[in-house]
This record gives sequence, C-alpha cells and structure tokens, in this order.
Amino acid sequence: MLMWRQTTQHLTAIEHGAQEHAHMLTRLLIVTDTLISQRVDSAMALLKERSLAQGQPELDGELKLGQLELPNLKFGDSEVAESDTLVDGITALFGGTATIFVRSGNDFYRVSTNVLQDDGSRAIGTQLAPDGKAIQAIHQGKVFRGLVKILGQSYLARYEPILDEHNQLIGVWYVGYRVDMPAIRDAVENSRYLSSGFAAVLDDNQHTIFTSRHAPTEIIDQFLQAPPADWKLVEEKLENWGFRIVVAYPLSEAYTSGWANSVLIISEATLLGILLLAVILWQLRRLVLEPIGSDPALAIEVVKKIAEGNLEQDKLTAKPGTLMASVLTMREKLQKTLQTLQKNADDMKLSASVFEHANDGIFITDADSHIVEVNPAFSRISGYSREEAVGKTPAELNFASNEPKFFEELWQGTASDGDWMGESHNLRKNGEAYTASLDLFVVRDAQQRVSHYVGVFSDITAEMLHRENLEHMAYHDPLTQLPNRTLLADRLQQALAHAQRMGEILAVCYFDLDDFKEINDRHGHITGDNLLVQFAGRMRSSLRESDTIARMGGDEFVLLLCGLKSIEECNYALGRLLLTINAPFHLGDITASVSASIGYTVFPFDNSTPDTLLRHADHAMYQAKLNGGRCHHLFDAEHDRYTRGQRQQRDRIESALQAGEFSLYYQPKVNMQLGQVVGMEALIRWRHPESGLRLPNEFLPQVEHTDFIIELGEWVICEALSQLQQWQQHGLNIPVSVNIAARHLMQKNFTERLAELLNLYPDVSPEKLQLEITETAVIEDISGVTQTIENCKKLGVSFALDDFGVGYSSLTYLRRLPIDVIKIDQSFVRDMLHDNDDRAVIAGIISLSREFGRSVVAEGLETAEHGVQLLRMGCKIAQGHGISCPLPAREIEQWLATYEPDKNWEQAGWQLMQHRG
Repeated sequence: MLMWRQTTQHLTAIEHGAQEHAHMLTRLLIVTDTLISQRVDSAMALLKERSLAQGQPELDGELKLGQLELPNLKFGDSEVAESDTLVDGITALFGGTATIFVRSGNDFYRVSTNVLQDDGSRAIGTQLAPDGKAIQAIHQGKVFRGLVKILGQSYLARYEPILDEHNQLIGVWYVGYRVDMPAIRDAVENSRYLSSGFAAVLDDNQHTIFTSRHAPTEIIDQFLQAPPADWKLVEEKLENWGFRIVVAYPLSEAYTSGWANSVLIISEATLLGILLLAVILWQLRRLVLEPIGSDPALAIEVVKKIAEGNLEQDKLTAKPGTLMASVLTMREKLQKTLQTLQKNADDMKLSASVFEHANDGIFITDADSHIVEVNPAFSRISGYSREEAVGKTPAELNFASNEPKFFEELWQGTASDGDWMGESHNLRKNGEAYTASLDLFVVRDAQQRVSHYVGVFSDITAEMLHRENLEHMAYHDPLTQLPNRTLLADRLQQALAHAQRMGEILAVCYFDLDDFKEINDRHGHITGDNLLVQFAGRMRSSLRESDTIARMGGDEFVLLLCGLKSIEECNYALGRLLLTINAPFHLGDITASVSASIGYTVFPFDNSTPDTLLRHADHAMYQAKLNGGRCHHLFDAEHDRYTRGQRQQRDRIESALQAGEFSLYYQPKVNMQLGQVVGMEALIRWRHPESGLRLPNEFLPQVEHTDFIIELGEWVICEALSQLQQWQQHGLNIPVSVNIAARHLMQKNFTERLAELLNLYPDVSPEKLQLEITETAVIEDISGVTQTIENCKKLGVSFALDDFGVGYSSLTYLRRLPIDVIKIDQSFVRDMLHDNDDRAVIAGIISLSREFGRSVVAEGLETAEHGVQLLRMGCKIAQGHGISCPLPAREIEQWLATYEPDKNWEQAGWQLMQHRG
C-alpha cells in the first residue's frame, strides 16, 4: 500500500512538473504578447491619426485594380489607393505591416498595404479572409485583436473599422506583426520531458508552430491528432492567440521512474522485519548510533544521493539534533535552492531574450558611466558595435552631442532620484543626427550604493518629424501649403490688434478665381490642383512678409493687407495682384488663364468683429462677380442688404427644386393653314406654397446667370422627356420644345449630358425634342456654341432661336447658328394689327427665314385676326392665348379632343396656297 501511495505521488509529481513546464512556456508567450501588443496598439493609433488628419473618410466614385472594380476610399481629398505613404510611414516607425481595406459588399479588399505576396509584390487587391475571426468582429462594429493568418503566415494583428460621417462601415485599418520569435522557438525546441517527452505549440487550426527538436513535426502532428493511450498529455491555452501549449510524455517512463523508488521502499521494509535482532544490539545503538540518528548505511546512501545531485524527497525522518536530521534538512534546503536557481535561470533566459530581441536600444554602464553591455538594437540605432561601445561613456558615443553638461547633470539627477526620462539629441556613427527618447534607471547594491545605470532609448526622429508635420497640417492647407482657416483666424486677430495699436489700415480681401471651375471640369482635378498650387506660389512671391494669404477651400482665398495708409493704396495693391493673376498659367501640356473677383472691406472704417469682416468681404466678392468678375469691389452696407436679399431669393428658388415645387405647363403650337396641332412648348411654373402659381419672369432672372440654371435646365429636359414617353404610351405623338439658357448651352459637356438624359428614355425618339435657345445676347463663344448645336443635332434633336428680333445681334445668330426654327417674339405679334413698324419687322423676319431656309413660328397670337394676318404674310405656325394658354400635362389630352381651328384661318390658308400656286 505504501509502495502504491509513493508511486502515485511520484506520478502526480511528474504530471505536475509537466504542467509547470507548459505553464512556463505559456508565460513566455504572454510576455511576448504583451510586448508586441503594445507596439500594435501604438502603430494603430498613429495610422488612424495620420489617416484622419487628411480628412473625413468617404467613398467617392469607383477604383479599378486590375480586374477588380472597387469603391474609391478617400480621406478628405486624398485617395488611399494613390499612395502607400500612410502604411509605409507607420511600419517605418514601428516595424510590422499595415494595410487599409475598402469595403465592397460584405468583403474587404487591400487598396494600400505593405503585406507582401510570395513574389515580393504588395498584396494590393487581395481580400481579407471572409471566414476569418477578424471580419466577423468588424461586421459587428467591433475592434479585433488577436492572432490571424495572412497569406499563409501567422500575425498578431489589430483590425479597426473605418466609418464614414453617417457611421456606415466603409473600410478597415490593420496593423500586425508576424509571429516568428526566436525566444519562443528556442525554448520549445530545447524542451525534453523525461527521456522521450516533448513540448509543442499549436495554432488555432491545430497546426504545429514550434516543437521540441528531438521530435519531428510530422510525427507530432499525427500524434496530436490521435494521442496513444500509453502517453500522458497536459496542456494550457493562450486565448488571445488561440494557441495550445502541449507537454507530452510516455507513461511507461513515468512508471519506471516510480518503480525504482518503490523497490527501495520494499527493501527498507524488509530490513525493518528483523526487529528482533535490534533487541540484542539495543545498547550498542544507544551508545553509537543515537548521535547519527539513523542507520549508518542509510545515512551514507542519502549522502551519496545528494553528492550525485539526487535531491528527491522521501519519507525519511530523524530525531531532531542528530546528524541525520541535519543531512535531511540540508537536502531539503539544497532542493529549494536548486529550484530557486532553476527559476532564476529561466527568468534570466527570458530577460536575456527580451534584452537581445527588444526593438529599443539598451545600454548598461558601471557606476562611473562606462558601458559594460549593449543589446543589438543599440548597435542598429547608434551604428556602434558592441566592441566599439563597451568601455566608452555614452557621451563619447555622441549621445547628447550638442549638450556638453547633459550627462553630468543626468548622472547626478538619476543617482538622487532613481530614474530620469526625457529626450536627447544624438549623432550616429556616420554623423547622422537623430532624436532619442531616453529612460535611465539606477541599480544599487546591497549597501544601496550605485552599482550600475541602465539606459533604454528609442529613435523618435520620425515621430518628432510627424509631430511637426501634424502641427503644420493643423494650420495649413495640404494642397497649397497656405495658412488654413484656423491659422487665418489667429493672424486676423493679431493684424487687427496691430492696426488698432499703430493707427493703420487693414484690408480684409476675399478672392474667388473666376474661370477655375471651367478649367477643373474640362481638364480634370489634377490640372485644377496644379493651377491652385501655382496661384498660391504667385501670391506668396507678390506679397509682403507682413501680409497673409490663406485658402478657405476650393478656389476661394482670403488676403490680409496690413500696414496700409489709405484705401487708394489698397486699390493699387489689388489692381497689381489682378495683373499678376491674369498672367497665363503653364499646366503641363496646356496653358490657361484665369482672373479673380475680389471683395474687400477696410478696418477701422468697417469696425466689425473678425467673423463679420470676413462675411462683409465675401459679400463684396459676390458683388464683384455680379459686376462681371475680373475686378475688386469695396464692401458697401446698403448694397450688401440688397445683395443679401437677392441671395436669399436665389436660395429659395434652389430649395424649390429640391422640394418638388416646379412643374411644366404645355402650350400648343398649331399649323393654322392645315388646322393641325404640330407641337407643344414646355413652360416652367413655380407652385409657391404661399404666393401661388408664379410665371418664369418672376423667378428665372434671379438664377439665369448662376450655375443653378444648368441644374434647372436638365430637370426641365428630363420632365419633358418623361411626359413625351407618357403621351406616347397613350397614343399621342406630339413633339415638345423646351427652353435652354445660354449659360447652360455654353457648358463644355452639354452634348454628353444631353445624350445621357436621352438614354434615360430610350422609347422616346430624340426627333421629338426641340431645344429653344434663350438669352442669345449673352452667348460669347459663337463658334463653340455652333459646334455644340451641330453635335446635338447628330443625336436627333432640333433647335429653335427664341424671341427673335429683340437681340442686338440676332442677325449674326441667324447667319451663324445652325438652328432649324426661328420664333418671332410676341412683342411684335401682339401689336401687329395696329402698328405698321411691328408688322414690317414680322415681314422682314419671315423673309429672312425663307432666305436662310429656316421655319418660322409666331409667339403671342391672341386673336383669330392675328392668325389671319400671319397667314397672309406667309407664317403658318403660331402659338398663344388665341389658341390656348399653357396647360398642365393632365389637361392636354382633353384639349386635343375638343380643339377646333378657326374657320377664317382655313380660308386665309387656302388663299395663301392659291397665291403661291
């Protein structure tokens, strides 16, 4: 029974040892996890900071990567796929790898990464494993940190979701470090338990990562899949990594080891069986053996085992104060000491591994500050090898090279305070300067005297540069490097205080580039950005050091002209700047010219707050634009009130389109000679919620010279095409004409946009759509508009010249523009019955139309007599209230069913035919 108990205890001890062995390996992994995780977290924080410093994340358009078409991820104006600067900058500081993913559906693709594929190329366009643990956490809006497989390699990684301004998941940040740690590998490979036992580390897919050197990996893989019954396995788990740490040994070796101890115990029991002989020798034992406290042979055996290094404890006891008791006590103390030494050795091995593989440089000096040891990172950072460093002081190795008393004060401070933290400016061996974050600790001996100093430092040069860059980015526009709104606000406060103190004039000027949008649209954003950069350079070189030019966004800038003596001096300076801006810009293969509209206000005559001064300058700039641009305009309070009223009206008109308050009415066009309806003109109406139905002349003048007229014009075309499609479905085949503003027609992409709108309604023939050109007097580029009309006519649409006869250049347009129809302005038609001059103009227009091969349509027909006169003069087609007022689309079919032409027109038409016959 005693033998079994001891054997059981021995087996339990062996199993406990295996558990301790597994626990020791787990502790090593935990330390590694802690060290790497700190770097992962720091790298992730910096990656997010640098990304968001560029602007709000958003998806803008499409990105093509090989065969992939992905959403285009941007931070502010910066496209992630255009550069790997973000990810490379992070890993340059922290090591490891970094990636930015974009979301496409439920998948995520790498659009910027320095994770490498087998061929050495960046893994751009590769996919985040769709069934991995990381993607599951990301889809739940959570951060994931743990061990993952990336392209077949194990990485300790951190993934965080990228959310847009609407809190929608649009991408993922990633930072990770490959798990390939020599300290772990060495500890596991050198492991052997009993004679044949082994240790192994497995990943979450149960693949062996590290194993004891004497046990081949393929054998262990097979073994762990189906462990033999005569082996014992103990294991621990590292949840963060999903690792299993396994220690296994054969039970046969454990039993054999336990049986040896059992034989010894049986032998001892047999000897005790002859107690009768002890009676004879009792006196001798009392006189001789009592001081030893045990049988001499047993005592010799115990001492022999101790000499051989066998310190295993057994059940032997001895009388206190005897020699045997002292031997047993010594054995117990030796065993504890050996265990402590072994633990210290393990700890030392771990510390040595950390020392060897730390990314931070470490140096140890003696009490006189001479270096006695350095780690590899010290040499990598400073450039000095271990042999060159040992025996030297840090100062001799160019630490704090520009601060002679740095280390003298440092050693004194550390000796008194125990540690020191700060920055030092050092030189590498090659003379290159770098900044280090230095922590210095003092080590004391048993008498509390300083025995050593330990210095831990890291190269923070890139971080310092990044910090400076962040500070610059916080106050400057990233494209032009001009001050941004934040820095402008500070400069404006200072300029106002200085002007008030010195009794000087300060001009606050608001710039807007007049022709920038056209260049940007025609030649692309890269060309537009290039123009803005060159503009900023010109302004910087043209201004005094005391002046400030800041970019507000887009093509808008604010200029502070300081130290002025008069408004005349300000006007002169602004005139000179306009000449500078007007000079051509060379933008790659093209040369472009722009001008500026400048609004300005002057302190102290305008003694307002900084924000109000900027607003006043903005209002004045808008007035300069209304004046035709290419000029500067001084803020005027009375005029500003009028301008603000105009702007409010325009804003209300623009909001009406979004609110669906506009609709189209249709006015029939009739061939009076044949009595047939030949078309409809679509006329816009505004159903104002307060003032009711409003006609075009009540609101269009407010917006016809703004870009909103383009948006409104496209809406009218779409509505007309939609109505044509509906009438077509009801069996009505009626052409429709719509009005197009000159500003709209002069857009460079007018033809392309018209084609896109026509494609939205493939069932509608383009021949059913006619475009009526209004405001012909403001057409500047006749040749460009002529080309646009010809291109549009190739699509199938036709063109009419509206309100002919009232423009000073109408004859020019008639001769040069390839239009199909001329519309006589209603002002001539309305009074033709009693005004000979108007009648003569109409006759001339009809004659010119016939000469140029154009059709003619009369607007403003109010009575049947108007129609008779027009027919007699040779004009067959007319529209006006005498035929029908403009009607909602829903009433057109009913009107067509009941319409009857005037009988007098039929007779006049017949007479016209006879006359021409």
